[in-house]
Amino acid sequence: MLSPVCCEPAWVIDEDVAHITRIARAMRMVVPVNILGLPSCAVPVGSDGGLPQGVQLIGVRFREDLLLDAAQAIEDRAPTSRPIDPRGDKL
Repeated sequence: MLSPVCCEPAWVIDEDVAHITRIARAMRMVVPVNILGLPSCAVPVGSDGGLPQGVQLIGVRFREDLLLDAAQAIEDRAPTSRPIDPRGDKL
């Protein structure tokens, strides 16, 4: 299954620190997968407005091989990512 990692657009640097409850709600696709013990992985798919974007792949129990093959296929077709400046516009 393909799902968003986060159900909201990426936050700018340090904006997420003030919105813990909002983040928990936005990550609603990640938490149940972990509770159920399903294999999953996050795959980068590019950027939007300079902020990284990704998808979450959720696999079938004990078939991590299929999950990783699918993740590799997506990553191979995604635009090349460049490093993000961790300092942002603050410096």
